[in-house]
Amino acid sequence: MTTSDAHDLLKAEAGRRLAARHQVDLDPSGLARDAGLDPASITERFPDRDSLLTDLVLAAYNAMGDSAERAAADAEKAGADLLGRWVATCEGVREWALAHPEEYVLIWGRPVPGYDAPPETMVAGARTVLVLLGLVREALAAGRLAVDHVPMPELSEGMARTIEPLAQGMLSGLPAPVITRMLIIWTQLHGMVGFEVNGHIAGVAADPAAFFTHAATAMGQYIGLPH
Repeated sequence: MTTSDAHDLLKAEAGRRLAARHQVDLDPSGLARDAGLDPASITERFPDRDSLLTDLVLAAYNAMGDSAERAAADAEKAGADLLGRWVATCEGVREWALAHPEEYVLIWGRPVPGYDAPPETMVAGARTVLVLLGLVREALAAGRLAVDHVPMPELSEGMARTIEPLAQGMLSGLPAPVITRMLIIWTQLHGMVGFEVNGHIAGVAADPAAFFTHAATAMGQYIGLPH
């Protein structure tokens, strides 16, 4: 075996172990024993791993939703305009994620192998985006939402298929360009938050909070909120 072959085998094994770090044992009975509890006392509430994961996922989504809703409400009470409330909502997501990085990664990081989240987690997960959508709809109803203020590429066939279910569901009633931009913004928001939660912002932004506020403001302007 050459030195190069040995190095390749070593790196392949390292890759397998890195992948395995996502496979955490969350058997409720084993966790109960490690926590000094009687396993029989928790099996009715958590009969298996997936029931425990669902509880953790729901708690994380709802905590993030609480933070976003509270930030938006506080901004409105303080007299903030639509754009200010939008930025506050985004900052509420960031602040919660930085304070609870493991919970954030659970819901917005790599999926847990073999776990299929039930529909109720999607309802909880929608709370944050519904706050942002509420601001967009408020601006639209008041005739203050800009729709064609930025150039947009023509939708490809694949992008049109992506937008269609959104237009028939949560984003129904919104103009197609706004739906497209909202999808872009939603992925950008969690891209930025995940970038910081996972420790990648330090070498990029001298002031991460200022960068985030600037980006959240730009996203609000991009969606068409008055400013």
